[in-house]
Amino acid sequence: MRGEIEEGVFLSEKEIMKRYRIGRTPFREACNRLHHEHLLEVVPRRGYLVPEMSLQEVRDLFELRVLVEGAVAELAAVRASSKEIDELARHAARNSAPGLSRNGDNNRAEANTQFHLRLASMAHNRELLRVERSVLERTRRLAYNVARSIGARRQEMSLETLHRPVVDAIRRGDRAAARQAIIHDIQQAHTILVGLAGRDLAEPDGVAKRREPKARSKRERDSLVSQA
Repeated sequence: MRGEIEEGVFLSEKEIMKRYRIGRTPFREACNRLHHEHLLEVVPRRGYLVPEMSLQEVRDLFELRVLVEGAVAELAAVRASSKEIDELARHAARNSAPGLSRNGDNNRAEANTQFHLRLASMAHNRELLRVERSVLERTRRLAYNVARSIGARRQEMSLETLHRPVVDAIRRGDRAAARQAIIHDIQQAHTILVGLAGRDLAEPDGVAKRREPKARSKRERDSLVSQA
């Protein structure tokens, strides 16, 4: 999940068992769970493959996050207790600017995941929390890629900068502001991933831009008519 094994690579049973000091049964049980969660693919007579995530899958997951977490933030703004908000604020304050080490990247990605899970619990909706857990599990690998990208590019962006507006809006009980703040947070991650892929950025509502056909000039239209 941390992106330590490259996409498009088959897992080596012996190597994984040796690295993590586990037996064959725990290895296969873990692989079966990851396969069930669509994080691994089973290839007959080849084994378990770490699949490459397409841009379509990335877009779909981020659009889902916008919908789910937008609702979560709105509900948290009216349902969260003062104690829960204070705990969320402390969690956001502990997240410093990105470092340049692999451990720093991993810690930042994990801190980001925990912030979003904590926020989801503040909505006090078990179904939304269940969906959020599932979505975050599937995007965890992306989170590590984003964290490493921020660190590698030395961007002056900290999680606190992104998370503080969410906390402030919830503390004020401002549902609309909370929704916008969390969507902005999600879009920053999406923007980095799309930028790495050399594609267009997302629109403010979290939906990818569509390229509109370039309008033809009157001369071009007249030329087409004459050729018809």
